[in-house]
Amino acid sequence: MMPKYYFLLFCLIPFISCSQNKAEAGKNRLEAPIIKQNFTSLQFETDGKPCIASINDRYIGFKEKSIYSLSLFIIVNTLEKDRNGHPTEKEALFFNTFQTQILKELSASIGNYCYVGTTAMSGYRDILLYIKPEHQEMATSIVQKFKIEQNRVESISFENDPEWEAVSSFYEATTLKN
Repeated sequence: MMPKYYFLLFCLIPFISCSQNKAEAGKNRLEAPIIKQNFTSLQFETDGKPCIASINDRYIGFKEKSIYSLSLFIIVNTLEKDRNGHPTEKEALFFNTFQTQILKELSASIGNYCYVGTTAMSGYRDILLYIKPEHQEMATSIVQKFKIEQNRVESISFENDPEWEAVSSFYEATTLKN
């Protein structure tokens, strides 16, 4: 029964990834192409605990990684957990709503970004994104606002990662699974 909830949980957001700011839509610029939107669910273990990732297949073979070279990983604490430390159904609904709010605000403020996916680890969830380096200050401001409003945001981290090495193992596993 739990995998069904995670499938639902991970499939609610794909329409937002790499969305374009309407004010910038008419400008000539290189942007992430709109290609398939499909998420692969991966199961793995960390420290002996089961984990689940939902990874956006859109970026398999993505040639413009260096344009979106700054990783933005947001860790959100899970308050109501099952025995594996994963969110209960109520908690998953909260997370989906919260994540959607963050992604909509990012889309409205910075325009395009790459939504790689999420992970459910024991006690927390990760939101995995890649943005353009020039958008770091604006993204920080947006996510800090959510951190103040909702004390569940544990951390926000940025890393220069032009080859997307931080998520490469997810994409390798996704390719093997498909």
